[in-house]
Amino acid sequence: MPSYKIKKLPVKIGERILNNSFSNRQNGIADKLFIERWSPRSFSAELMPSADLKKLIDAARWSPSTLNEQPWLFFTAHRKSAKFNDFVNCLSEGNQVWARNAAVLGFLIARKFFKNKTRENQLAQFDCGAAWMALTMQARLLGFFTHGMGGIDRNMVRDLLLLNEQEHSVIMGFAVGKKADSKSLPENLRDKEKPSNRDDLESFWKSF
Repeated sequence: MPSYKIKKLPVKIGERILNNSFSNRQNGIADKLFIERWSPRSFSAELMPSADLKKLIDAARWSPSTLNEQPWLFFTAHRKSAKFNDFVNCLSEGNQVWARNAAVLGFLIARKFFKNKTRENQLAQFDCGAAWMALTMQARLLGFFTHGMGGIDRNMVRDLLLLNEQEHSVIMGFAVGKKADSKSLPENLRDKEKPSNRDDLESFWKSF
């Protein structure tokens, strides 16, 4: 099986802080790609090439889904887009503070019903979660970070994207970009700018 490596970022203060911040994840036995995935808020001003963004969405495209239904819809706006501020305005005030600095903002939407059936797809949001994880891991392989957001105004998102509430579920917002030094954040967010720990395996896994 091939070994995949995360693209190296330039060595700088922000990166050294990042590399030293996984001390609370030392008991992980999964591949480093998973253990070192986290969701920073400090994004740099560096723009994201459209080819890289397309690769992220393509990674999501290959995710597994019920009956290959692929119920996910992705809407994105890069920072130079005329729509970018509209995307920012759909976020909670707390998320707007830092997310406006990201290279890309997006929203993940689920189609509630099967394409060729009249019944609701009960696993649509579950499958969208798989697509989100694929996008996130592809971002890390390219040297980018992602941060998912539940703090969004779903009614504003529906109006902005012309979605039908009966047919679509607004799941989440997300930010993508290169990481900046945490000093770029407001003081009240700096202490949060580190990877969180995880529960022990035994707390949620029973093997027979």
